[in-house]
Amino acid sequence: MKGEGLPKPLKFLREALIVIISAFCGSSVQVFVMIPNGMTSGGIPGVARLITHFFPVSYALVYYLISMVIIVVAFVTMGIKELRRIIALCLTYPVMLFIFERMDYQFLPEQDRFLAALLIGVFYGIATGVGYVGGYSSGGTDTISRVLKYKCFNHLRTGDIQMVIDVTIIVISAFVFNTNIAIYAIVTAYVAAKVTSAITVGYNGRYVQFDIISSESDKIADYIMHEIDRAVTSHISMGEYTHTERKTLTVICTPAESIRIKKYVAEVDPDAFATIMPLTTVWGKRFSNIREVDNI
Repeated sequence: MKGEGLPKPLKFLREALIVIISAFCGSSVQVFVMIPNGMTSGGIPGVARLITHFFPVSYALVYYLISMVIIVVAFVTMGIKELRRIIALCLTYPVMLFIFERMDYQFLPEQDRFLAALLIGVFYGIATGVGYVGGYSSGGTDTISRVLKYKCFNHLRTGDIQMVIDVTIIVISAFVFNTNIAIYAIVTAYVAAKVTSAITVGYNGRYVQFDIISSESDKIADYIMHEIDRAVTSHISMGEYTHTERKTLTVICTPAESIRIKKYVAEVDPDAFATIMPLTTVWGKRFSNIREVDNI
């Protein structure tokens, strides 16, 4: 990630811009597009939409209260380390929502739910992707998923738990609103995932290969296995110039996970050498079944 060697004031400004851009894109599209068009989505916005559908209260206030609950739960279950990762966006999002709620503005003059679904997906994707690049999380269903994995479902992937939560929210929305709204929410989720991948890795694939050469390979391997929940392979490589042998780590992960790994590597070993490349297909345990002939 560029900017690691910046002076502290510039680094702080860069981090602040990342938080502001992420929160602006996510909160503005909720107030100016999603709510006026009667739309919904997964995650905290979907839950907030369900609550405000039954209770005539401020959407921003509901979003803020849910965020605070998630912060408390994350702190109690996983400690201050997880809290640092989510608190910036958790606090900035509701503030912007409160501001935008008081503006008499609608992005689409006429109601167009399909266009609204695409716009919501694009803006959500930008918000999530920019946040991931900066190492931040909005403290939504991704954090809830990590809490559930930590406390109850150690054998499941965090991404799978998050998918179940988001799908559940969308299914409930189908009963509360209507089926069309739920289908549009699925379109939104798909577009958001593609935009997020494009921002984080510059590629719209599902997995990437991350190779790392570092003097802190044991720490990095432990982080990947226990925090990211990904398998790691290693081999000894030797530089022809120095003839020094060092361990090389290889991990197959999602684009979002690669950003988290990269940020950790930068913290423990700024001199590490790392490469990342997109993968068209991955076969094996927890990936595609190699016996299937149509999964290329």
